[in-house]
Amino acid sequence: MKKSRKKENMDSKERNQKEAERSEARNSKSPAEKAGETKVSPENEPSSPEAEKNPEEACREENEILKDQLFRLAADFDNFRKRTARQMEENRKSVLEQVLLDFVEVTDNFDRAIKSARTAEDMGPIVSGIEQLSKQFFSILEKYGLERVKCEKAGEFDPHRHEAIHHIETSEVPDNTIVEIYKEGYALNEKVVRPALVSVARSPEEAEK
Repeated sequence: MKKSRKKENMDSKERNQKEAERSEARNSKSPAEKAGETKVSPENEPSSPEAEKNPEEACREENEILKDQLFRLAADFDNFRKRTARQMEENRKSVLEQVLLDFVEVTDNFDRAIKSARTAEDMGPIVSGIEQLSKQFFSILEKYGLERVKCEKAGEFDPHRHEAIHHIETSEVPDNTIVEIYKEGYALNEKVVRPALVSVARSPEEAEK
């Protein structure tokens, strides 16, 4: 019985000694080593704000950003459209104003010609003055890109530049030849805006067919 108690006392002393050695070893470690031994579990790790957002919330935020960008773009385009329309209208008015001022000069000359015609005994100078006015008038039209369509008697009929208002059966000139010119044709910047009105020859043989 005494031996058993002695053995227990010895075992207890050995355990206490080992515990004391372990405690001393722990206390002798540096704070960095102690911190390294401390492990943070994934559950205890602090979560970032991005990680807290769920996919649905992130999608809503992105949708709001895109909607805002779309509204800004639409507003910018509407302002650009209105600004462009104003500029085009101002340019149109400016061109129209210049055209009208050019023709006002012709009107002034017409007024002077009419006054002279009322008191003139010789009509020769009046006719010459009217011819000059006609040239001045057409020079203004040419200034803005208008030109006469090429059309002459005995010339070949061109359906792209001429309009045949009627046909004349004759064998004196080749078929499809211009016989008479009733109205001059005009083109604006090489585009025919009014074809020349003409009569066109047609051979009797073609008319019979």
